[in-house]
Amino acid sequence: MKVFFRLLLVIFLGFFNAQNAKAWGPEGHAIVGKLAMQFVKDDVRKNVLAILGKVPIDTAANWMDIMKSNTDYDFMRTWHYIDFPIEKNYSPNNEENIVNRLALTFNELKHKNTLCEAQIQTDLYIILHLIGDLHMPLHTGYDDDLGGNKVMVQYDTLKNHNLHRFWDEDIIRLNELTYENVLNFHNSWPVLDTIGTIDFLKWMQESRSLLPQVYDFPGFILDDNYFKKSKLIVQRQLILAGMRLAAVLNKLFYSATADVDFTSASKKYKNGIDISEVKNNLGKEVTVCSKVYSLRSTEKITQINLGDKFPNNLLTMIIFGGNYAKFKSNPAELFANKNICVTGKIEEYKGKLQIIVENPGDIKIL
Repeated sequence: MKVFFRLLLVIFLGFFNAQNAKAWGPEGHAIVGKLAMQFVKDDVRKNVLAILGKVPIDTAANWMDIMKSNTDYDFMRTWHYIDFPIEKNYSPNNEENIVNRLALTFNELKHKNTLCEAQIQTDLYIILHLIGDLHMPLHTGYDDDLGGNKVMVQYDTLKNHNLHRFWDEDIIRLNELTYENVLNFHNSWPVLDTIGTIDFLKWMQESRSLLPQVYDFPGFILDDNYFKKSKLIVQRQLILAGMRLAAVLNKLFYSATADVDFTSASKKYKNGIDISEVKNNLGKEVTVCSKVYSLRSTEKITQINLGDKFPNNLLTMIIFGGNYAKFKSNPAELFANKNICVTGKIEEYKGKLQIIVENPGDIKIL
C-alpha cells in the first residue's frame, strides 16, 4: 500500500513538471485552495504546506482533475459529483459519490497517525478538490441530463458549450474572477463568515437548492441578466468552499498541544492555583492553567472543559454568545485542543464549578 501511494505521487509530480501549471484545471479550484490558505489557522497552514512540499496549493487543489488523464484512476471519476432525479431527495447510501467519498476521506485523515506519508498527501489532495466540487451546483445535479452535461447553451460568442462547463469554467473565465477579487467580495459580504459544523450532506443539499436558479433561462440562450446572477452565485460558492475547506483543514491538521507543567504555569501568576485546588477557592478570583479536554459550543454559549473531559471536568470556562464578537475568531475553534490559562472568579452552577469569561484578555494560550 505504501509503495502504491508513493508511485501515485511520483506520477502526479511527473505530470506537474511536464506541463504549465495554468493548464491543469479550472481556476475555481485554485481560488478555493488559496482562499482556504487565507482562512486557516497559522499552524494549520504551516502543516498543510509541509505535507504538500513542492506542490503549490492551486496545483494540489486540481490534482483529481489532473489524474483524469490517466485511465488507471478512472475509479475516482464518480467521486466528483452526485446526481439523482429532480423530484427525489437524497437517501444516504454506500455509492461512490462525492458525499460518501468526502466523509470517508475525512474520517481516514482523523486517524492520519496510522497512515503513511504518501497516503496522507493523497487524502489531502482529495479533500482540497472535492470541497470545491461540492460547492459547484451542477456537481450535485440531476441524473437525466448528467449534471447539465447534456444541456447545450450559448452565451455571446460561446458555441456548443454545455451548461455544466459554462458553470465549471466559463463564468469564472469571462468575469476574470481571481483569488484577489473573490477575496475582496468576501470582505464586502461578512454574512458568509458563519460556517457552523462540518456537514458534507448539508453542504451538498445547499448546493443542490441552487439548481432552480442555474436552470432559469429560456431556450438555450443565456442573456446578460442570467450571466450577472450566475456570477454572484459563483462568487458566493467559491467563498463558502474556501471557508469550509479551511474549517475541515483546521479540524484535521492542527498542531497537537505540547506537554506543559500546568502547576508551574499557574504559579507564575499572583493568584495562580493548581486546577486540583479549585474547590477550595470557590468565590475567589484566580488563574488556572490546563489543557482544553473537550468543549461544547452553540450560538448562545461555549462551555470549555478543563482538568478532564465532561462530565469529570474539574472546571468549566463559560463564554456567552453575546461576547463572541470580542474574540478574533469563534472561541470553539480558537481554544479547541489548546493549553490555556484563564483568570476569573470561581462560581458554582448546578453542582459544577465554572469561570465566566467576558474579556478575551483573561485567557492566555500557552
